[in-house]
Amino acid sequence: MWKLFSISLIWTVLTALSPVTAEDDTGLLRDGQWIHRLRPDHPRLFLNADMLPALRERAATVAKADFDAMKKEVDALPDDAPVILKTDLFDQLPDGTIKPHNPSQQGTMLFRYNGSDQAVRAALLYLLTGEKRYLEKTKAYLKLANHVLAWTARAGVWADLLGNTRVNALAAWDWIYNDLTPDERRELLLPMLDYITKSQPDGVYKFRRTIGGPTDGNYGERSLEWYAGIAAAGTGIDDARAEKMLRRGARLFVDMMDYRERVSGGSGLLAAITVGYSFGAYPYATFNFLHTWKAAFGDDLSRRWTQMCDYPVWFEWSAIRLDPSGKFLYWGIGDLEHRDNMLSCYEMYTHLAQSVHFYGAAHPDKAEQAYALMSQLPAKQQKLLPRYPFLPFLLTGFDPNRVAAADPSKIQYGPYFYAPSFGVLFMRSGTGENDTFASFRFGSANGNHQHYDELSFIIYKKNFLALDAGSRCETAHHHMYAAQSVAHNTLLIHQDREPVAPFWTAWGYKPDGKTYYNHGGQNNKEKARALALRSTPDFLYAAGDATASYSAEKCREAIRQFVWLKPDLFVIYDRVASVQPDQKKEFLLHTQNRPAEIDARTRRAEHDGVLFIRTLLPEKAAIHQEGGPGREFFASGRNWEINDSPDWDKSYRLTGKWRLEVSDAVPRERTEFLHVLQAALPGTERMVNTELFQDENCDGVRLTDPAGTRWELRFNRTGAVGLHLRQTGKDGKVIFDGPLSGIEKSPEVPPPAAAK
Repeated sequence: MWKLFSISLIWTVLTALSPVTAEDDTGLLRDGQWIHRLRPDHPRLFLNADMLPALRERAATVAKADFDAMKKEVDALPDDAPVILKTDLFDQLPDGTIKPHNPSQQGTMLFRYNGSDQAVRAALLYLLTGEKRYLEKTKAYLKLANHVLAWTARAGVWADLLGNTRVNALAAWDWIYNDLTPDERRELLLPMLDYITKSQPDGVYKFRRTIGGPTDGNYGERSLEWYAGIAAAGTGIDDARAEKMLRRGARLFVDMMDYRERVSGGSGLLAAITVGYSFGAYPYATFNFLHTWKAAFGDDLSRRWTQMCDYPVWFEWSAIRLDPSGKFLYWGIGDLEHRDNMLSCYEMYTHLAQSVHFYGAAHPDKAEQAYALMSQLPAKQQKLLPRYPFLPFLLTGFDPNRVAAADPSKIQYGPYFYAPSFGVLFMRSGTGENDTFASFRFGSANGNHQHYDELSFIIYKKNFLALDAGSRCETAHHHMYAAQSVAHNTLLIHQDREPVAPFWTAWGYKPDGKTYYNHGGQNNKEKARALALRSTPDFLYAAGDATASYSAEKCREAIRQFVWLKPDLFVIYDRVASVQPDQKKEFLLHTQNRPAEIDARTRRAEHDGVLFIRTLLPEKAAIHQEGGPGREFFASGRNWEINDSPDWDKSYRLTGKWRLEVSDAVPRERTEFLHVLQAALPGTERMVNTELFQDENCDGVRLTDPAGTRWELRFNRTGAVGLHLRQTGKDGKVIFDGPLSGIEKSPEVPPPAAAK
């Protein structure tokens, strides 16, 4: 997972400041008096004197193993805090700067001891035990931390990726503040404040660093002002600068909390649909702000911002399955590698424990859900991570003993997952190895780490049958193919010499000096609209309008209606209108392996499971299969190779090496696409029978599913977007008959899902 972060976060170096709101949504900072409620005493960063009895009690009971391990580690540290460089990890250049052998290597990792992480452990032991030897070790390692900061600055290399080592150093200083002389306080604090000042976007440091902001992970340089302000304000050590940091940091974090609350909208989705971020470093900013505000100002802000209360639901639906290896299988949406679509769960125990700590008392049912998920993680991952070593003692609302006792079979997850802010819908027939899973994108209002993929879908049964193609990588493939619409199961409208939609370039990218054009794709990630979402225990209907996702010079209408007939059938109806008749319109579907032609309108693709694809409209359809060696990622006049290795596909195994392109054989301003897809188990040779019917205003399909249920779907060809669905049971009784439209508020909840 860290490789994923290291590649992507490089691009945030020296990024412009993210937009912020004029006033915070909850009014926390509005009266301006909040700053006067800062505790005058120390400690106050993450913890305060009132909290120490509970922390000591926890260290002697449920967190005793963590306490003993920390004590053993700190006792083994050299008293003199030696400077030990790992010289095998970098080369020193003639100008004094260094070049790490790994471009994403952080400066603090080039030392045997970075000072900060050791100091915070020693300081915590001092607070818990009162033993002076830990005070002396804290001071020694804080001096080392400042040495490391100065060395990395001179060497022109970033100190750390997230800022966590400096957060730990500031906490250590705050925790021993009462036992430092005035001179020691200044000597240890000012180098940290100076570094943070110089590393801001408008500071003097120009080397690569993570800036961060309220609409992303909010880690890195900007966020550090908040922690520094809490520690330093009112101490008499550069109070003006400290207060400025405190005010700017508070505004930054409140803007972040407001943004995350709006994005979550009660779904639990955290700031990005890309799982490497949402289940990696992103949660710490929310939890750290809740911890630090409560310790320094006394208020429990989890009542104002509940964004992480449903976070376990977001994780449970994002994981198609949890693997005994300690990884989870993800959908592949957004800025992700498509090697095997597996990502480590190693952060999740810590994140879920924090969710329980803040929200468990008010929402015991949500706490049970979090405990149940934690119980499914491998035993080796059922521990709090050491990034912030004080968490085992700080999370007094979390009981690790309840993890083993949790019962996942009693948790109700609902019939689907829907997050309107990012327009993402997850569906599944169950959670077993033979179940069918599908996703649909419609109506995103946010673009953070997502692609130009409105109206796209993914289908999984035994393996990925229809998938997001391409992969995050270091070459032009990353931004010229994988992020573009052509790599997704969506719609294309071609226009000559249309500019490529902008997307960030990976660190290793080297331009070739040539000009390339948009391969029929979208150019906006935040203007689509969700039109409908309705469900029953037997089907689900969703509709989205992505007209504004395409250039107005080529698109008059781009609307998709997506119907899931449970458990394995999908009906997709598209209304597409271009500005000019010769602007070719295409339906895309990506498969890992080459589909076989069953008849002129039907294809069969195998990838452990089976997917049948039948084209009912256009009436005169042109069906082309693109792909194969040297053309796996063909677009804009060339193949966008992932890398130069001839064996790339042995590592990147879910990149979609074939795509089905369906278009109208005759140029028209309007084209309607109607497809029926069937996911099936291996060995299934025949698709269900389908019948196309049309009248003056509608296009429709009739079919009978394998269980004998008869379905009739009638779509409006023009005018109001709508579907009339009729469902008749095997016994001839009508189960459902009526129009479908609008966004439902309370879907019917099925019986409890089985444990994964």
